[in-house]
Amino acid sequence: MNDFSGKTALVTGASSGIGESFANLLAKSGANLILVARREDRLNALSEKLQADFNVNVEVIVKDLALPNASESLYQQTTSMGIQVDVLINNAGLGTHGSFLDMPLAKHHQMINLNIIALNDLTHFYGQDMAKRGQGAILLVASIAGFLPVPKFSTYAATKNYVLALGEALGNELKSKGVTVTTLCPGGTLTEFMDVAGQQIDGIRSLAMMSSDKVAKTGLKALTRKKRVIVPGWLYKLGISSLRLFPRRLQAIFGQLATD
Repeated sequence: MNDFSGKTALVTGASSGIGESFANLLAKSGANLILVARREDRLNALSEKLQADFNVNVEVIVKDLALPNASESLYQQTTSMGIQVDVLINNAGLGTHGSFLDMPLAKHHQMINLNIIALNDLTHFYGQDMAKRGQGAILLVASIAGFLPVPKFSTYAATKNYVLALGEALGNELKSKGVTVTTLCPGGTLTEFMDVAGQQIDGIRSLAMMSSDKVAKTGLKALTRKKRVIVPGWLYKLGISSLRLFPRRLQAIFGQLATD
């Protein structure tokens, strides 16, 4: 993880969960940080802790990336500050559990805006700069939901499928330009995500939940090793590897069983 020492990493969704774990691990490795999220109080508290514990530079930018033009605004802000982003951790994401037709359109739009448009635009803005310099690293956070149709998480799963496809394509496309693109596809993770999504995790499924630190560490290790796609946890790896044995119709049933 010393590959990040002295570099500047921008982490979206940094105020909690996997994003906060990314920030801690990167700071520990000696990286300077730009922390982006909506909750200013949490970002400031995290910034103070990281600067005190690891003696790195930390900038806080409060931004709701689900809003129109937020990604361009963020890019322009870091550019005007004279900050070169060496590592982009595209982590911010949102999922809502429920029937597709019962969910208000505004919720669908919010997921699409954050999970697809913001991630796509930030990758484009900072990826262009990295390609011009001939070096850089981008980590896209997808989900195991990106591998299969998931009833009652239909829009979320569809957005993560986009992230997975984009990441795999860009991993190939940008390699010759010196830019590494890795897509991280976590399964169940102990974060606020499930509470926000409105889903309860209990019974045997709770045994498969992973810590946000383990997920983030797996993602950063894969990024340094220039892996295209990484699924943390042997149980999830096995499950995803087994999917190709089943027709798509059955995959949707498995997806529903995993979330009901």
